[in-house]
Amino acid sequence: MICIFGASGNTGGAAAAFLLKKGKQVRVVGRQREKLAPLAKAGAESCVGDIESSGFVREALSGAEAAYLLIPPNMATNDFRAYQTRVIDALAGGIEATGVRHVALLSSLGAHHTQGTGPIVALHDFEERLKRVAGLNALFLRAGFFMENVLMGLGSVRAQGIYSGFMPAEAAVPMIAPADIGSYAGGRLERLDFSGKSVVHLIGPKAITQTELVGILGQAIGKPVRYVQVSLGDVEQGLRQAGLSPSLVSAFMEMYRGAGQGLIAPEAGGSVVPMPTTFETFAKEVFAPAYRS
Repeated sequence: MICIFGASGNTGGAAAAFLLKKGKQVRVVGRQREKLAPLAKAGAESCVGDIESSGFVREALSGAEAAYLLIPPNMATNDFRAYQTRVIDALAGGIEATGVRHVALLSSLGAHHTQGTGPIVALHDFEERLKRVAGLNALFLRAGFFMENVLMGLGSVRAQGIYSGFMPAEAAVPMIAPADIGSYAGGRLERLDFSGKSVVHLIGPKAITQTELVGILGQAIGKPVRYVQVSLGDVEQGLRQAGLSPSLVSAFMEMYRGAGQGLIAPEAGGSVVPMPTTFETFAKEVFAPAYRS
């Protein structure tokens, strides 16, 4: 049996769906039963509870041969780093207590750095924590920026034909479709073809500049889209106006500064695996329908 945490999300859901199609026994874990219902209907066992609870995590992992791990997003927390630490402690402790032998962890580009990358620093800590689990075979999936994050700019594209960001127009960003991450993780968990502690960097077919990004979006929606670079100060003000807690704002701003300094990139000499979904496909199949809805 393979236990999938974050199964109601984009990566966990794709991993669970992949494994179910391969006929594997799957236990899907999440906070809300209704969000797990489609996977349960497809044959998965549902396990509903709080991922910050060590007791619940041990229950979810009981009897599992392998697991997909991640730190789910939590935009409501007042202390984001403390939340991340609680999740790491619960999941890593659960792996140790139940004797699960194979795990795939959703990590991030830049997780080899010990500081300067905001929320990604916790993923560095998670990798290091799992490295200390004796006998565990762990695969760290350091993924690029999610293509779906572009949907946050949907409002300004609709209203003004503008997509804004803090990166220079010609800065190339390694992006990836979350479903590709899930399918890749599902395949590795099905085969259990990894041992020891190993890292793979997952990115899309090519890095995309902001100029290319808006051109592809414009072609997909049939309307010109212009890129506007904004200052990090403007980004910070926008996060505060959106109601994010000071700890979240601080974490994201550190990550954005780190990205601007080139910290969120594959580790030198590391294994890089390009995934199949292009940004053009994302724009046509995901962004354009959302724009028109």
